[in-house]
Amino acid sequence: MKAGLVSLTVTLATLVGFLAVSAADLKDKVKVEIESVGLHPGMDPGMYVCASGHLHIKGSVQNLAGVPLGQVKVAGKAFGSDGKLLGTATYSTKAPSIAPNEKAEINVEFLTVTGPMIQQVKRHEVTVVEAPAKQ
Repeated sequence: MKAGLVSLTVTLATLVGFLAVSAADLKDKVKVEIESVGLHPGMDPGMYVCASGHLHIKGSVQNLAGVPLGQVKVAGKAFGSDGKLLGTATYSTKAPSIAPNEKAEINVEFLTVTGPMIQQVKRHEVTVVEAPAKQ
């Protein structure tokens, strides 16, 4: 009985470990591209200010995995010229799934980066934080 229980425990632990690694691997198979939204003086391509005065970064994510993905979540960071973090934001794709090689729009809105602070942004990052396999 103990041998059977140990065997089952080892099998379950291996499966959980495999699923965790697979989920992490899927995140790495999503490509983030920043899109041009037109020329905004002093701003990098893909950055704009909405009517509410918040900084946005517009782009897309592309599923390079061989399986459909659920909603992909990205995280954005905005930095000043001194490297100081000025704001963070997250965004999840709207579509319930993204097929292999398909792209989905992202629009990361920094609610805390407004007014004069927008001109201080000199560098930004957008990274994938979640890319679950579609069930």
